[in-house]
This record gives sequence, C-alpha cells and structure tokens, in this order.
Amino acid sequence: MNLKTLLIITFSLGLANCASITQGTNQVISFSIDPIEAKCLIVNKDNATVGTVSGKSNLLQVSKGAGDLIASCSADNHEPSTTRIVSSAQTAGVIGIAIDLGIVDMITGAMWKYPDHVAIVMDKKKK
Repeated sequence: MNLKTLLIITFSLGLANCASITQGTNQVISFSIDPIEAKCLIVNKDNATVGTVSGKSNLLQVSKGAGDLIASCSADNHEPSTTRIVSSAQTAGVIGIAIDLGIVDMITGAMWKYPDHVAIVMDKKKK
C-alpha cells in the first residue's frame, strides 16, 4: 500500500468518527414543564438568551457547547425555579480526540451534548 492510499484511508476514517459530521453542532431539547402555563428563559454561560420554552411550546434548538445552560422559570402562584442543563462529552467527540486531538469538535461544540429531555416541576407558593 502506498503512502497516498494510506493517507486517504486514514482521512476517511477520521471523518467517519468526527462528531462535527456524525452528530452535528446543534440539537433539539424537549422540555416537560409543570405547570403547563410556566414560561422559562434559557440562557448560556455568558448569560446570553438562547431561547424560551413553556409547557405548551416545549422544543428548543440549541448550539452544542461545553457550557451548561440555565432555565429560569416563572408561573403564577408558583415559586420561581432555576434548572441547570448540564453539557457533557459525547462518545463521537471523545473518539475525535484520538483522530485530530478533537480540535474540530471542540471548536464547533460538536463533542458536547445536552440531555435530549429536561423535566421541570415548579413548587406552588405557600399561602
């Protein structure tokens, strides 16, 4: 096998395991929120708004990243609620580290993943 063929095979295998390509740089998170009339503001680690969700509109597309997200929720007759949505490394991103030191996946955020589903239950205000 010549060097050119070996490089092509290595590059092809690298692309197949790269989270940026296989997993993407965005994901959709679904929320279950109780009470249904609650509204939640989602912010990133820089306190920039990522989006809003409610018990009625409960899907949010986010860019993947290493930083956690914070959901601050409010609803009439309920205590305010804050929930941390933790980002964690996914397998495809970890494999990418072995191929290109994970540089592409770290830059794009693809090596990280948030939970696919987040449940938020707010406490009723005490009378």
